[in-house]
Amino acid sequence: RLTPEDVEAASAVALGELALSGCTTAADHHYVVPGGDDSVFDAIARSARRIGLRAHIARGSMDLGQSKGGLPPDSVVEELDAILASTQSVYERLHDGERITITVAPCSPFSVTPELMSESAALARRLGVRLHTHLAETLDEEQSCLERFGKRPLELLDDLGWIASDVWIAHGIHFNDEEVARLGETGTGIAHCPSSNSRLGSGIARVVDLTAAGAPVGLGVDGVASNEIGTLFPEMRMALFL
Repeated sequence: RLTPEDVEAASAVALGELALSGCTTAADHHYVVPGGDDSVFDAIARSARRIGLRAHIARGSMDLGQSKGGLPPDSVVEELDAILASTQSVYERLHDGERITITVAPCSPFSVTPELMSESAALARRLGVRLHTHLAETLDEEQSCLERFGKRPLELLDDLGWIASDVWIAHGIHFNDEEVARLGETGTGIAHCPSSNSRLGSGIARVVDLTAAGAPVGLGVDGVASNEIGTLFPEMRMALFL
């Protein structure tokens, strides 16, 4: 039930909090697009220009609703072809590569189809932009991937061409030693969200191992569903503690 006006107000508050803590560049993974109304991304861009941050706006998407075995309700999923067409349109009207950068960002392995993941990767590389998604956040996700595909989450994404230097993933908690090495070898990035991960009891990302392996790690505040304080200092403090 979020309107573009709601999204504009919420993103302005979030970007304002980040700006007050010294942040100059932020990524917003927005993947709830009711009725396919992609003007929500124009709303985020307006907020970014108003607050004065550089914004990497991730055109998120979901095409696997509950009726097809996915996590999100059917009311917020879109059709694959519509998602790809919208992503291209959002890129053409908003992307300048400086103040506003559009990235391609299917939500997660449990809310999208493999077809959307692979088609999104092809689109991003044709446009020359980066890819983003959630990965390895919970053990439930790992179990779901094993049951549906017979593969762990990272192997699934690797097979779809998603483990690469033009990709960064959110959370990245549950990786084994071989997967940590693979992320480092490919230069795949991780958005470390320590406060959100703690709040949800998801686990602790292997940040020391990931950075030692060569994977770039950044900080994420995540969203207000799992972290009420959207500033960088508490995030740095939590990362240090963990």
